Amino acid sequence: MSDMSEKEKFTGAQARATGVRLIKEAMPSRWRLYLVSLVCMIGVAGFTGALANSTRMIVNDVFVADDTSAAIHVALIVIAVSIGKSFFEYANAVISTIFNRSISADYQKKVFERMLSKDVWHFSGKHASVQMNQVRVYGQACGKTVINFTNKLLTDALTLVGLIVVMIIQDPLMTLLSSVMFPLIFWLVSHLSKKVRAVANAETELSGAYFATGVEAFDGIKTLKSYRLEKKTIKKFEEGVEALEERMLGIAKVTSATVPIMELLGGLVIGFFVVYAAWQTITNGKTPGEFTAFITAFLMAYQPAERVSKTWVELQKSITHVGRMYRELESPVKQRDEGRLTLSSTAPSIAFEDVSFEYSSKSRALHRLNFNINAGERVAIVGRSGAGKSTLIDLVLRFYDPTSGVVRIGGLDMKDVTEQSARDSIALISQDVFLFDGTIRDNLRDGNPDASDEDLERAARLAQLSDLIDRLPEGLDSRVGPNGSALSGGQKQRVGIARALAKGAKIYIFDEATSALDVENEQAIMKMLQKELASATILFVTHRPSTLTFVDRILMLDNGELIGFDTAKNLEESKAQYRALFNLPN
Repeated sequence: MSDMSEKEKFTGAQARATGVRLIKEAMPSRWRLYLVSLVCMIGVAGFTGALANSTRMIVNDVFVADDTSAAIHVALIVIAVSIGKSFFEYANAVISTIFNRSISADYQKKVFERMLSKDVWHFSGKHASVQMNQVRVYGQACGKTVINFTNKLLTDALTLVGLIVVMIIQDPLMTLLSSVMFPLIFWLVSHLSKKVRAVANAETELSGAYFATGVEAFDGIKTLKSYRLEKKTIKKFEEGVEALEERMLGIAKVTSATVPIMELLGGLVIGFFVVYAAWQTITNGKTPGEFTAFITAFLMAYQPAERVSKTWVELQKSITHVGRMYRELESPVKQRDEGRLTLSSTAPSIAFEDVSFEYSSKSRALHRLNFNINAGERVAIVGRSGAGKSTLIDLVLRFYDPTSGVVRIGGLDMKDVTEQSARDSIALISQDVFLFDGTIRDNLRDGNPDASDEDLERAARLAQLSDLIDRLPEGLDSRVGPNGSALSGGQKQRVGIARALAKGAKIYIFDEATSALDVENEQAIMKMLQKELASATILFVTHRPSTLTFVDRILMLDNGELIGFDTAKNLEESKAQYRALFNLPN
């Protein structure tokens, strides 16, 4: 995958601004917890310095003085300091985990909410796994960024300061000489940070594609097996894994470079210090304990210094994702005009007035449709594949607005109707019914959260679910599995119909909603609809001739144009396309 465009590249200044912004957003509501964490960080730094300084007593008071009685006293001090250091390290680790998860969860919720607020067209052509991977990665990046900035870096920086104080107390000159490492470390970290930001850009998309391939394989396992697509899918998956691994390897090469370079610099300083310490001890009377404390502090300082450099470099990866998250949250969304009118409580009419729709300038789906469906009428929408049936339904549902013309429901322009009123008034039952992982009762209640158990049981009975519920040990409380995987296609469709009935809508749209049912169940459901939904306006998108016996009129589309809107008898007599569609004699 190519690198980001010049406009999207993430600079060091942008990284700093993004980090500051995130901290300002995340910290105020958590300041009490952070105050406790800060105490722990100071405790870790203080006890680490004390532990390094205690080696002076070990050497001078015990070994040089040859005083065995002092050994117990010094040992107790070392043990107490170690206990204090361990306590604060443990407390800080627990608090930082709480912090991390809290921030990650908050931003995952924000990104998820933002994505769901977008219109249907935004999701067209995008795999769900890629978008869910963005939710996961962005949230985790926020948690890591804040923790790295406010905890890990600060803890190691405070510890480093404490150890440097110990070094200064023991030998200021050597401390000054050893500080020549810091400009080199700063240059190294700055250089590697730029490289990490450069290679981290496409990681989200690559990991999303990796998940998408796997999800497709498992969701479509029957198709995959029946067409013997195992090798093709495995190859595609391997390519995705290799692309992701290549990107991850690039990041690992850069971040891992900090360790050997830091070790080299540390080794050079230690080698020089050994010569210097020997000279000072022999010629100037310095005690071995002083140099032991200094070299211990230096060696202990090496670890937090190494962690600071490595954490800062790794931080560039997470903060790059945070920057991309903010672009997602703030990207302009095409807002449609939100109406203020509500649909009446009675079954409404549906009218298309010179309606055209284009998905793009080169993709015309509907062209100048004019028709009127009366309130309470049953209408079948028919046509060949690609005729525009699904697009017509999407316009009724206002998933899209027409490119030109007006869609009216109950005489009102849909652009003037509130989204809530439109959604509450229309129930969609599609061919591939989507069920949420939960119980049958849960899915029925999604149609109407306020429905009583009696209402749900009645809806299930009307949708011909009684035989299924009676066979299941837990009845309506039986689990359907992810997307209804525990049910057959016909059972899923009946649950979808029951969910729509529980909604109590004014317009019902059956988009091939009985295609998986046998003739007996379909006939029973169609008769039920005539009786129970006598006051509702119903649209049937169908290819089944049996459905046509239950409708008042048939609306026929071809290549996005209306070529007939009449009774079945009249269309059969006047339209050759209609006869050809249903294999009727000429």
